[in-house]
Amino acid sequence: MLPNTKTHRILRLIFLLSNNYPKTKEECTDYLNIKDTAFYNYCNLLKECGFNLCQKNGRYRIDYQENDFSILHNMLSFSEEESYLLARVIDQLDGRPGSPALLKKKLSAFLNQDKAIENYLKKEKSDKVQRLYKALKQKKQILLVNYSSGNSETVKNRMVEPFEFKDDFNLVWAFDTGLKQNRQFKISRIQDLIESPISWEYEKQHRAKPVDIFRNTGDLNKSIDLVLSLKARNLLIEEYPLAEQFLNPIAPTRYALKAPVAKYEGPARFVLGLAENIEIKGDDGFKDFIDLKLKKLWSLRESRSRPDEI
Repeated sequence: MLPNTKTHRILRLIFLLSNNYPKTKEECTDYLNIKDTAFYNYCNLLKECGFNLCQKNGRYRIDYQENDFSILHNMLSFSEEESYLLARVIDQLDGRPGSPALLKKKLSAFLNQDKAIENYLKKEKSDKVQRLYKALKQKKQILLVNYSSGNSETVKNRMVEPFEFKDDFNLVWAFDTGLKQNRQFKISRIQDLIESPISWEYEKQHRAKPVDIFRNTGDLNKSIDLVLSLKARNLLIEEYPLAEQFLNPIAPTRYALKAPVAKYEGPARFVLGLAENIEIKGDDGFKDFIDLKLKKLWSLRESRSRPDEI
């Protein structure tokens, strides 16, 4: 497992506090598994490094006020999985003469390319992204025309309040005014957009939800408890790097995986694909989900094995 280094924790704190909604001290310390004193030390370090760390009513966030920096923030927005991998790389650089300094120099050169930042959305991203960004910047609602939802299996219009981009502008978090929920929308599934003069009405409810180790989005209110073979363990880390944090060796070639998840679909696909290499310990909800999938597979097999009716 990756050592829980200070570099790793500070990077994760930066990304956590860079989201569109502030976090409490308790949320930060629980997320990083650190003490209050360490949290305050990290906050002081961020301020010394030039981050605009704001605190209001017991909640913390890193504020990006300039428009160019806001665009840059989206360009350099890292998922939890990406930050985990980046931390590993930086940890490997520590102690090597010249490497950290060279990396810093390259980053500084990139950050000074104001023209590149200015033209990024115009040249590299679609018109849909530009209009969504305009609505976000002006705090306006916007209509997603014929949005194809994989969850509800529907194609319909959605009036939303976009407030945060993810995945290099391929995803956008927005508040769905019809469902009264924060939802993540894929840009590629939006057929068109219609701008609206209506200002945000639900800003206080804007909140992006976490992403689990299988890249599913939602409240982490479910869990899985598995025992993996060496083969399953290796494939899991290769496909889902964040899972490494939740793996513990229990025998020379056996590994326990206990992790919170947002949905059962992600781990179920992995388990069913490597059924002979994985033992399911829990939870009961996940066991029931797997049983249901197996029943559907068996029903499909039975229907295909029946002779054609004459």
